[in-house]
Amino acid sequence: MKEKTLETFLFCNHCKEEEGHIIVYLNNRISEIKCQTCGLKLSIQIDLSHELYNEVYKRIRSKPARMTEEYRNHISQFLMTLPVRVISKPYRVYREVKEIRGYFRKYDVKRG
Repeated sequence: MKEKTLETFLFCNHCKEEEGHIIVYLNNRISEIKCQTCGLKLSIQIDLSHELYNEVYKRIRSKPARMTEEYRNHISQFLMTLPVRVISKPYRVYREVKEIRGYFRKYDVKRG
């Protein structure tokens, strides 16, 4: 999951003028818009479990094709980097799980 922040000017209903706003995206979906002048915040509920499921599903489904393409295009580089990638994969998965847990805490998702 990726969280991005964008600053832009939008019309604020509270200020009745075009003011600076911060827009927060989570996986290319708007999750929050906040006016920098008055602090009015619009939060949009995102189903994090659904987003996570879709992201993992797409990555798993496309992995064989991505590896095949990498193998065909640069076989020597593929073979040289494969051992390092295999060894570092548990740490990369751990980092990603830690990041996802942070999003679940930040967006106050209740576990079933």
